[in-house]
Amino acid sequence: MYDARSNSSGGSRGAATGGRKRPLSPSETSTPSTVITKRAHARVLLLYAADWVVVVVVTAVSQIILIPDTSYVMFTVTNPNIQQRHIVDRFNIVRAAVTLSTSIPIITMFLWLGYFKHPFSDVHQAALGLGMALSFCALFTAIFKQMCAILSPDFLSRCRLDSDVFERAFLTGASLGIHNCTGSQLGDGARYYPSFTASIPACGLSYLSMFASRQLGLWLHPQTRHWTRQLAPQHAASRNRPGQTVVSFICLLPVAGAMVFPAVESKYFGAGSGWGYASSVLTGVAFALWAHVIYCYDMPAALVGSHAV
Repeated sequence: MYDARSNSSGGSRGAATGGRKRPLSPSETSTPSTVITKRAHARVLLLYAADWVVVVVVTAVSQIILIPDTSYVMFTVTNPNIQQRHIVDRFNIVRAAVTLSTSIPIITMFLWLGYFKHPFSDVHQAALGLGMALSFCALFTAIFKQMCAILSPDFLSRCRLDSDVFERAFLTGASLGIHNCTGSQLGDGARYYPSFTASIPACGLSYLSMFASRQLGLWLHPQTRHWTRQLAPQHAASRNRPGQTVVSFICLLPVAGAMVFPAVESKYFGAGSGWGYASSVLTGVAFALWAHVIYCYDMPAALVGSHAV
């Protein structure tokens, strides 16, 4: 006779025995949520690595663009805009501008975010935004340089024409080319504007100024006004906020410091074109603003709460 109890009991014992004999594989013990989390984490890391690859590639491309020669550029020896005397560069001002405009913002942001115990993700976001701003600023500066091919204020002094070539060109008004130059220090004299010495510091230090305006609670910053409405609606419309003069002064200091580099460049290479430097600065500020909106606009601020109440 069929005994349901004995069959049930035997099945239970068999299942229990089978469970002890065959351990579960790691894939069977992993829950679907854990697998999804690991894949999402790996995808995020891959995308961040791709972001940094873009920074490196864009920076490299910005230098490759400047490789083609400028033999097509023509000039006249009577052009008043290229008559400044060339002074031998005692140090590489472009290298100094790039180094300082990169190191000062990254060190300042790292110390600030570390002091207020921001997560590492915020530090990484701020650094990535700075890298993207500087790399694309360098790219477009190089593109504009190649498109415009504007001579430096001291180009004629750098060119060092032979005396007979100079006299013939001076008397006839004939145009000369870069191939007529004998000087060995042309550098970027044939593609002077926009100037890396102006655009890169303007970009890096403007990015730092915008970061400071968010973190210090500058009333001008849209996110500051947004959080003021959230934290203290009764003060949302108030413009008489104590400490705003100090905050504004601190936020504008990096931008003022960025202007030192083109001023030093003008001292060494002669007074340059106002529009040339203005276009360089505007290019840097535009990419700093672009990167700030993408990477730091919504970053939690340290001092907004104290200003909002």
